[in-house]
Amino acid sequence: MKNESPNSDAGKVKKDIMGINRIGITGLGIMGRGIAEICLGAGYQVTVSEKNEEILYTGLESLKSTLKRLTRIKRFPEEILDNLPEKLTGITQISDFKNCDLIIEAIPENLEAKKSLFKSLDHICPAHTILATNTSCLPVTEIGSLANRPEKIVGIHFFNPVNLMKLVEIIKTEHTSPETLQVSSDFVESLGKKVVIAPDTPGFIVNRLLLAFLSEAMRLHEIGVSTEDIDKAITLGLNHPMGPFKLADFIGLDTSCYIAESMKEQLDAPHFSPPAILKQMVAEGKLGRKTGEGFYRY
Repeated sequence: MKNESPNSDAGKVKKDIMGINRIGITGLGIMGRGIAEICLGAGYQVTVSEKNEEILYTGLESLKSTLKRLTRIKRFPEEILDNLPEKLTGITQISDFKNCDLIIEAIPENLEAKKSLFKSLDHICPAHTILATNTSCLPVTEIGSLANRPEKIVGIHFFNPVNLMKLVEIIKTEHTSPETLQVSSDFVESLGKKVVIAPDTPGFIVNRLLLAFLSEAMRLHEIGVSTEDIDKAITLGLNHPMGPFKLADFIGLDTSCYIAESMKEQLDAPHFSPPAILKQMVAEGKLGRKTGEGFYRY
């Protein structure tokens, strides 16, 4: 007997209700692959894109390797892996997104690149297609400003690692229609995730609070408090699963620095300014877990 994903039946039911069958994902980085994984696991048809054939091949091979590993430990449906060519399509031309019902943009955090992509997708996709961005801090309204379907623009912000993190922020702009908001929320819930509705403000809910928290922890460290003591105080005093320095290393110090700088500029709020120690470590290439060294060594 083939193993069933706990989310597969939910996905099939939701698709019938929503009319959402094919999901498009632009970008096969860590987030793009994670989103593709859970969409496939819930039974959706998935189309993924990359800039060229070489990057696409590398991303697809990494995704397939992950799916095989998850299937072995019974955390991904075996029948979907067996029929992966029918479920997963890789493309390098965004015109091939024309049959998608929902497209999730997961390219690097460059506002102009995202705006240009949304403009192109708007020309390519049918009127019913929802265009969503997975941005962690950029304004959703501005990302979709060149597309002629403002009511179909929404933020769907997953957290890393996508397969483990239960929360997804749905970002509603002033123009997002109630139907788009409902369909997006139902889609996210069909993946086994929990939804919160967030305003289109820099950092939304989680990152707005998180970056202020991380920055203050780093400023305490700058005046002489050890990273170990701060992390211990937060894990034991606030019952957090990990302290701010281990969390920052996990997120990536370059990512944390970028989001903090972006929020400072957008909100004109000095308290979001990246602390000097964070800028220094990024300049030295000490980015956290992904480079083997950040506030801790790995």
